[in-house]
Amino acid sequence: MTNSSSITTTQSPTPLTFLHDGEALEHLYRVAKVFSMSGMVPQHFQGKPEACLVALMYAEQLGEHPMVMFQEVAIIKGKPSTSAKFSISRANKSGLLSGPITWETTGSGESLVVTAGATMKETGERIDVSVSLAEAKADGWTSNSKYRTMPEQMLRWRSATRLINLFMPEVLLGLGVKEEMETIKPARVQVEDAPATNVVAELNEQITAQQLPVVVEEAEPSPAPAADIADPF
Repeated sequence: MTNSSSITTTQSPTPLTFLHDGEALEHLYRVAKVFSMSGMVPQHFQGKPEACLVALMYAEQLGEHPMVMFQEVAIIKGKPSTSAKFSISRANKSGLLSGPITWETTGSGESLVVTAGATMKETGERIDVSVSLAEAKADGWTSNSKYRTMPEQMLRWRSATRLINLFMPEVLLGLGVKEEMETIKPARVQVEDAPATNVVAELNEQITAQQLPVVVEEAEPSPAPAADIADPF
C-alpha cells in the first residue's frame, strides 16, 4: 500500500542548461512568450519574447523571481540596467556584508557630501565611498531634476552603487544602474572621410612598378595559295 500523501520532488535544472539543451531553451522561450503576451510586464517587454527570454536568464543567474526582474530591468543606452534601489537590496542580502549599507551626510547646499559605508563580512574591512553635490554638477548628473528636488537621496543612491561596483561587482552580474546610465554622455568619434581613389590609375601604377614583360605572339604565316592546275583534257 502506497502513501498517497507523499510528495514527489524534482531537482532544479542546472544553471545555464538552456545554452546547451535545445529542449530547455525551447521551453524557456515558450515561458518568455507567455510573459510577453500577458499584459502584466512593463511596456518594453510586451510583445517581445526575446527580451523576456533574456530577463528570465538574468533572473536565473541572479536567483531572483522573474517578475522582479521584469519590473527592475530596462534597456538604457543599449545596456540592461536596473535601479539603484534594487542594487542596494541585492548587496544587503548578498551575504557579503556583516550589516546593511549605511550613510553619513555632511554639509548642506553646494557643499553637501554623502558617504555610503559597510563592513565586509569575510575580512571585517570597513569600506566607504563619498559623493558630493559638487561632483554631481561637474559630471552633469544634475541634468536629472531629482538632484535639485531631493539631492541627498540621489547622492545616497549614487554613493551606494559606486560602493557596490568597487567592492562587490558580482552583486549586479554586469547590469548597469539606471540612475548612472541615464547621465552618461556618449563619446563622439569623428571619422574622417577616406580620400577617393582611382582604381584604374592604381592598377596602371602596379603594372608599371612590376614591369611585367609583354609577350607578343607572332601570327602563323598563312599557307601559300595553291597553284592553278590546268585540266589536261
